[in-house]
Amino acid sequence: MTTHTTRFLPVLSGLLLAFHCFLSSSAALASGPESACRQTHITTLPLKETGYYLTTVAQIHGRSLSMIVDTGSEGSLLTPDAIGRLHLTPNEEDATIISGPDGRGHVVPTIQLASITLGQLTYHHPILPLGALPGFPAIQPPVLGLIGMDLLGHYDLDLDLPHHRLSLWEIRSSSILCRQPPFWSRPGQKLVSQRIRNRFFIPFTLDGQTGLALIDSGARSHIISKDFVHRLGITKEELDRDPGGTSAGIGDREHRYHWHRFNRLTLGGQTQLHPVLTVTSLHEQADMLLGADWLLHHQLWLSAGPERAVFIQKP
Repeated sequence: MTTHTTRFLPVLSGLLLAFHCFLSSSAALASGPESACRQTHITTLPLKETGYYLTTVAQIHGRSLSMIVDTGSEGSLLTPDAIGRLHLTPNEEDATIISGPDGRGHVVPTIQLASITLGQLTYHHPILPLGALPGFPAIQPPVLGLIGMDLLGHYDLDLDLPHHRLSLWEIRSSSILCRQPPFWSRPGQKLVSQRIRNRFFIPFTLDGQTGLALIDSGARSHIISKDFVHRLGITKEELDRDPGGTSAGIGDREHRYHWHRFNRLTLGGQTQLHPVLTVTSLHEQADMLLGADWLLHHQLWLSAGPERAVFIQKP
């Protein structure tokens, strides 16, 4: 039996935006020779969790709006509703292509903003595409966009979802004597990781099969690729007997999903028995989207430095 609910589904995961964003920070550091150890706290953003949707408040042209915080997205986005509410003027001639987790591209106009401010950090003259996002819970201020790794990926990210906050750090360490992140009161566990186009991936093992998981705060839950599940020997007919439903993505195209019970998931140094995971088609470099349901129980440090390190701590 299937239901038409979107509970625990990602509606933003893997948003790929092909555009350039020119940015600068209002939290500019003092001029002069760089010290051997520069560890500057840029800003801390409070995060709001509403049904596994993670948002923060931004300011554009003096107006406040909520934006999805999405570490699984290469780029940021404004919705068409933002045009009227913020009195913006899109550039219809400067179009770009965006695509969601289904891999299907959509041609959309762009808009150049005077600035966008996140906490104490201001980006000047960013160019963002306009694109429709699926429906979200009614919160204030309303959700009018998405913040991706084009804006966030220049900084080390202390993603502390148990305490509903995201801290941005600028780390410049040219000496092995420098204190190394993460700057936590207790030591964290360093994970094997990869960084691809500013996004972070960590390995996992599900029922004996290894894969890569994208750390994706725009996803609401663990999402497993249907192709990966088929490699486990689970057939389409078996999935069709599982409960599930449909969900809209970028461009409002519906996607079919199922909830399937597996035997054993090992991820981030922890093992979970008999997890129920969402199975759907993914056109990503990852076999799994690691979403907010898991992130809300862990603190992560994502390093923008050469090591591309990921650290984890469970409160």
